[in-house]
Amino acid sequence: MIQKRTISIRFQPHQPETEDLCSMGREGLNIVQPVDQAIDVADWRGDMEFEIYPEGARDKSLLISPDQIGYDFLIPNHRYLFKHSFQHGTRSHPDQFWTEIIAYRIACILHIPVPPAFVGYDSKKNVCGAIIEWFLNYPDQPEERRVPGGDIMVALIPGYDRKKGKAHNFVAIERYLTVIDKTNAFQSNWQDYWCDMLLFDAIIGNTDRHQDNWEILWNQEQRSIRMSPVFDNGTSLGYEILESRMDDFYSDNKMKAYIKKGKHHLRWQLSDTQQCQHIDIIVRLLNRFPSLQDRVHAILSLYEAEKLRSILDVCRQYSVPVPLSAKRADFICHLVTSRVNAVKEELES
Repeated sequence: MIQKRTISIRFQPHQPETEDLCSMGREGLNIVQPVDQAIDVADWRGDMEFEIYPEGARDKSLLISPDQIGYDFLIPNHRYLFKHSFQHGTRSHPDQFWTEIIAYRIACILHIPVPPAFVGYDSKKNVCGAIIEWFLNYPDQPEERRVPGGDIMVALIPGYDRKKGKAHNFVAIERYLTVIDKTNAFQSNWQDYWCDMLLFDAIIGNTDRHQDNWEILWNQEQRSIRMSPVFDNGTSLGYEILESRMDDFYSDNKMKAYIKKGKHHLRWQLSDTQQCQHIDIIVRLLNRFPSLQDRVHAILSLYEAEKLRSILDVCRQYSVPVPLSAKRADFICHLVTSRVNAVKEELES
């Protein structure tokens, strides 16, 4: 059976041998993209099935990397999702693509399994985007079948409205995964996965973890199951805050109000009328599964503002049409550090 890279309660992360990497995928690995190698996808061919990728709100294309790729950190002839830098054809947030890239690098600090995301652009269309590695069908990896969370919710809840997703709730998901867990098919602990994902969302402020932004992956050959890596992290890191408004958020009261206002897509249970606040869902999760407390504290202890500052400094060196500005880099560092501290303060209280 393929061994899923997991983080133990005492947080001694498994470091896979080189031969594991293809069979396991590369989520969670810190893959370095040299600053002089922003990826130009202008001549990449589109995936025959989903060149214009249909899932989610932002414009994106599913592309195939060339056989002779020219970038040592990428995989030849592999699928990559190119998430464009604009939303629905407008340029209101042209630098939003940076959130996917920075979120991946934050995940590497925290040992959260997130698909690699790289800096890219299309020189013919003059548009920037994040190049996100497809987490299925790596070389020599057994074929897996995706089961989006939306399919599960539709099966669980009669009349589930997949477009609005208002009935998306953790209690229903827990019941479903608990039943599957009894079959001993899971490669790793699903509770650990949800702990990592919900905590990561709280740290980056992701508001779009809807029912199709998590999946179960079925390995039919080995009759085993794993949870997908934590993908689609772009609606986060204060992307919607314009630079002209950023100075206001250096006020403690303003920042605390902003963090408190942020909500997860999930409700805790079906009868709830409101979505869970980011930190509140962590508290509820730990009340439900007290054994996860050590895990949460261990992940939080890995965060260092200096490491994020270094990551952001590197991101600013890429030469692309929409660079990461110094002001947004400073703001992201301040925001993430404030979020981590807010989670810690809530747990300590």
